[in-house]
Amino acid sequence: ETRLRTVCLRSCSERVVQSFLSASPSLQGLQVMDSRLSGEMSASAPLSGLLSLSLTGVVMPDDSFTKLIAGCHSLRSLYLSKCQISNVFVALPRLELLSLTHCRSLSDDCVSEMLKPSNNPALRYLDLTEDRSLVAPVIAHPGLEIAWLMHCQQLTDRAISQMFQHCTLLTAANLVQSMIECPTICSPALRTLELTTSQRLKDSAVSELLQHCPNLTFLDVGHCCRLVEPHFAHPVLETVLLSFCVQLRENAIIGLFANCPSLRYVELAVCMFDMTRFQRECSPQCQVVVNFDF
Repeated sequence: ETRLRTVCLRSCSERVVQSFLSASPSLQGLQVMDSRLSGEMSASAPLSGLLSLSLTGVVMPDDSFTKLIAGCHSLRSLYLSKCQISNVFVALPRLELLSLTHCRSLSDDCVSEMLKPSNNPALRYLDLTEDRSLVAPVIAHPGLEIAWLMHCQQLTDRAISQMFQHCTLLTAANLVQSMIECPTICSPALRTLELTTSQRLKDSAVSELLQHCPNLTFLDVGHCCRLVEPHFAHPVLETVLLSFCVQLRENAIIGLFANCPSLRYVELAVCMFDMTRFQRECSPQCQVVVNFDF
């Protein structure tokens, strides 16, 4: 018997995993990578004490994932990455963090079911990075505080609008490299929003989100190449990243400094006007970085 609290196993047989679990009754964290397992493992090894489970590149059928996860009913963190899953059921009363990344066959219905408060009532953190098959999952968990949706290029404006409508406690959201154009982003608690390389994003989306996110302090819209002259006006916004917004007009930046009195950091690069004037003219409390190193 061991006193191990966390174990990481790579390219192991199911028998090896079972032996570690059986010999480690105090185990709280299990990471398994590049292995073939079956859901029957939960019946022959103690999993009920696990607080964190991470499966990367693990091969087994969807129903085996479901069975294995169901045996870990004390989990607070669940990480599935690079697994060929499409419809796995997760219902865990204590789960706070759900990370499903690089699972490129994941279905909308699967994610929608996982995010029902009745299935995972304690959920606070969601990461769906690189789940490129997702189009319109229902992300409506009222307890969500952080949502990472990077490189989910098929997500619709409607799906994102619904997320912000229903997840009123969101403080941070990442939609890097999305294809959204003009979603309604309205969030009373949101403080950090990353939209960089969302190359279809329209001026109106940025102008409106600044009106409807009163506590926003950090906004990244770098590489959003369709932005021309959004209306930057916000009382508490501190950081704005605008590098490589190649169509952005000088008037938009003039308005930014005139209408955002709390600015502390602004980043510009590859704009078609004299960017250095804002370094000379802005308030001493604000740092303007003009990036020519690319």
